[in-house]
Amino acid sequence: MNNKMAAVFAVLSILVVILSSGCTSFGSTNTGSGQGVIIENFETDFQKVYSGEKFQLQVKAKNIGSVDAEKVLPTLYNIGKTVSGKNVEISCTNTCPENFKMLAPDLERGTEGETKTCSWDCTAPTSVPKGLSVTFNPSVRLYYFYRTSTIKSVTLASRDELRSVQNQGKTLPSETISTSIGPVQLNVVVNGPIRYSETDGKVAFPINIIIQNTGGGVACETLTNGCQDNKNWDKVALFFNEDGENSARLLSCDISGSSGQGITADLWKGQSKTLACEVEMDVPKTAGFVQKNLKFDIEYDYFVDASTAIEVIGK
Repeated sequence: MNNKMAAVFAVLSILVVILSSGCTSFGSTNTGSGQGVIIENFETDFQKVYSGEKFQLQVKAKNIGSVDAEKVLPTLYNIGKTVSGKNVEISCTNTCPENFKMLAPDLERGTEGETKTCSWDCTAPTSVPKGLSVTFNPSVRLYYFYRTSTIKSVTLASRDELRSVQNQGKTLPSETISTSIGPVQLNVVVNGPIRYSETDGKVAFPINIIIQNTGGGVACETLTNGCQDNKNWDKVALFFNEDGENSARLLSCDISGSSGQGITADLWKGQSKTLACEVEMDVPKTAGFVQKNLKFDIEYDYFVDASTAIEVIGK
């Protein structure tokens, strides 16, 4: 291969890499790696503007979890920059509604989750000096409230009943679990069947409650100001009940709090928490198998971020 052909081949290779890399997009897409509300797009309608020129920022969000998102609030930030020792800022007017609701997908009816778009009418700063080009990186933060629920079915059996099943070669009732989909996952681990004594009227057994933040954002406790106060960051509230009755109690978790009022779970580095707990349960004074559905809920505020870029040219 001569030198001229080698040069042509090198140029063509570079073009293939550029075209295949998708570098023509001016926005941030698919922010949030887990389920819940994700930012599908955040972009500006122009890649470059002159100082004083008007432009628009737009965000597109979608609920891909399995419950409705509430109190959805997109906010704009990081619109300023220091230029020649002075703070220069883009001016924007919010046209987005506040604290709206986004419906979840309905798998039975074949409908997708709700999509919302909002925009900001902006003006590039006039104080960018002529001949100077400044790149701004405006960002959007999308707040919302979400809930994740998990139901774990456990089988209770008397010692006599278990012995009878083993002797007859029968199978035990299945234990099932169901969970909703959200940016924070909730899993409950308990091995059954649980043996109990018919004379005691109670049974206690250990469980693990595993909480994992997989949504690519930050989970917050739903106290005053929610995620807008960083003191609430990296926390969720855990609630427990059993078939809407009071026959089961969550005890001995390795955190403080009351299951009746919600237990605060701090997420390690904002990502995960495993609670080692004990469930105490009242048992009917009847022989045989008893199946109980244990319901766990976590409630939290959540936010995800996205950013884009716009170049402002002084004139």
